[in-house]
Amino acid sequence: MALVRCEKHGIPYNDDNPRGCPACAQEKEGGDRAQIMRELARASQSGRRSSAQTARIIEEAAEQLAGTASPVTTQPRAPTVEPTLLDRVRDFARRRPVHAAGVPLIVVFIVAILLRSGPSFIAQPSPAPATGEARPLAIEPGVPVSTVFSVLGVQPPRPHPEARSLERYVYGTDLIVDALNGAVYALTLEVPSVSWRGLRVGISERNAEGALALLGPPREAAPPTTPRADTLGGYVVYPSLDGRPLRALRSEVRPPNGCIDVLVDIRPRAVGVVERGERRYAAVGPPGALPERVVTRVVIVNRAVTGSFGEAAC
Repeated sequence: MALVRCEKHGIPYNDDNPRGCPACAQEKEGGDRAQIMRELARASQSGRRSSAQTARIIEEAAEQLAGTASPVTTQPRAPTVEPTLLDRVRDFARRRPVHAAGVPLIVVFIVAILLRSGPSFIAQPSPAPATGEARPLAIEPGVPVSTVFSVLGVQPPRPHPEARSLERYVYGTDLIVDALNGAVYALTLEVPSVSWRGLRVGISERNAEGALALLGPPREAAPPTTPRADTLGGYVVYPSLDGRPLRALRSEVRPPNGCIDVLVDIRPRAVGVVERGERRYAAVGPPGALPERVVTRVVIVNRAVTGSFGEAAC
């Protein structure tokens, strides 16, 4: 029996060993590094029993095996998938259910704000439809202010916004009386609860022309205004009630029947208000519909004296 060395691993082994080199045998059998090292250990034990030279040879073979063995490689990392926004929301809801409950409320709140920011319609006719019979106003221009007090009640005077020589008496929203030197200078009607000689706020344009014709031939007091309309929220709108188209008619009454001017403002009736944000628009109806043209103001002026409407005419 002779001791030989493996050409590949440098391990000495007995030539009568049927497995040959222990390291080669383990490689053929699929052995790993630990098993090969155990074979080296067994060979070193047998070598030490033979001679000191065999122990040196085995030590050199172990060093060669340690240097030539395949390095242990790190296992490849599994690919990672970046979580989506939905995955993060779900994870947030699982870990913080109390806080996550507020997320739908925030979404609903935002949607409500977006919906509210759009235009909204509020039914608010102007002038308001008349209910019942209008109260005839038994006051004429030129009568003393004391007569007004006896009919409508006593009111403290207010400064006139345009003429310092006039005093103004306001009776709610029904009637405004302007006085000059203790006598009625002008009457202004702006609501349908009061009428004067058949004229009242809210009557149609045709009825207004007929009532004016009984006083004197009606004519245009000023060129009609036709401001540009917009469409908003399904309605034709104007910037304000005073921004609606205006047609002003005038009838003049002269001696021997009197000395007064009667002025009537005619505009499309507003059916409501369209709100968008903080802005409010006067809506006169849907696009394509013919708006109802009605009287919005009646003014009766004493032209026998000089006042805010000009010099005396008679």
